[in-house]
Amino acid sequence: MLTVTEVYNNIPCRQDLTPDWGFSCLLEEAGLLFDTGERADILLANMQALGINPAGIRYLVLSHDHHDHIGGLAAILAANPSVEVFVHDAFSGQTLGLIREYAEPRIIGEWTEIAGGIAVTGPLGTDIREQSLAVAVPDGFLVITGCAHPHISRIIDRVSREGRVWGVIGGLHTLTDEDIDALAGAAYLSASHCTERIGELQERYPKTFRPGGAGKMHRI
Repeated sequence: MLTVTEVYNNIPCRQDLTPDWGFSCLLEEAGLLFDTGERADILLANMQALGINPAGIRYLVLSHDHHDHIGGLAAILAANPSVEVFVHDAFSGQTLGLIREYAEPRIIGEWTEIAGGIAVTGPLGTDIREQSLAVAVPDGFLVITGCAHPHISRIIDRVSREGRVWGVIGGLHTLTDEDIDALAGAAYLSASHCTERIGELQERYPKTFRPGGAGKMHRI
């Protein structure tokens, strides 16, 4: 079983967690944290409420260099300097310098498997470069996005070169009609954080849409 727990999200799900603008989730079985939200204090408090120990995280993947996705970075590194950090070539010297105070980051340039059944797409897009996770599940890949700035349709196209996209979780920024159409093949869809036109997604895909938010646990 794969358990994806949303640690940080501006959309609330559990009353004992603090919602705040940003995104972070934990792939529990792999010990992989994806993004770190906006504020370190909220990230750590939410992790504590969820029973997540930062020292137990093995991998940290950052989607893109926006503060609502890297704001808790220093706190995670301070709590666990042995964590493996995966970024890409669009991260600033400032962010890379912060990481290097604790560990040497791995800079991803293309599709790369980083753990058993878990890959990063490598950076996609032009104006805002961003990478997503692709997690192998029995019926294909579960895509996990930070904001999907390169457009979810393009991310799905990239992952589809490796296998069927079974599901999508995360933020879907600047949704176009093409993006919404591209989600038709997903058997599991949980859009949150920065997703625009979220109501349209719920109406278009009522059988596959699942609400997301801080504290949401996706068991797949």
